[in-house]
Amino acid sequence: MKPHLPLIALGLAGLLAVPTVGALDDLANARADRAAARADAAATPAPVTVAAAAFPADDAGDAARRLATRIRADAARGGVLIESLAADPAAPAPLAILTLRASGSEKAVVAFADQLERGGPPVRMAVWRLTSAAGGVRLDARLIAPWRG
Repeated sequence: MKPHLPLIALGLAGLLAVPTVGALDDLANARADRAAARADAAATPAPVTVAAAAFPADDAGDAARRLATRIRADAARGGVLIESLAADPAAPAPLAILTLRASGSEKAVVAFADQLERGGPPVRMAVWRLTSAAGGVRLDARLIAPWRG
């Protein structure tokens, strides 16, 4: 073996060590960022509501009943059939969460969904799906509305 080959290999290893250290630092930073993002995603966010936007209620059950009454009234005015409407018992205190299944003509169901989002108190559809049904469409949605005691 020639004496200059180990020196060349040692020099080459030294040159490759510089970018390797930088790549390992980038990897450590990316892993720390991913762990922080997972922790943020797992933490329950503090609900931010504007007092004027939240509807008054005595407790979570009362909030769910008041929201259900409003939804049923909007549906009756629009000619939409409420097939099921159930409250989520695990909803956090300042939010009323309901699972809705409604059906009717496409025009009536779309107008009903629009009225829910635009009317007062504000209701947001966190998850929703429109599917065809006999004689029209069916809306499956998870509705969320803020309330205050």
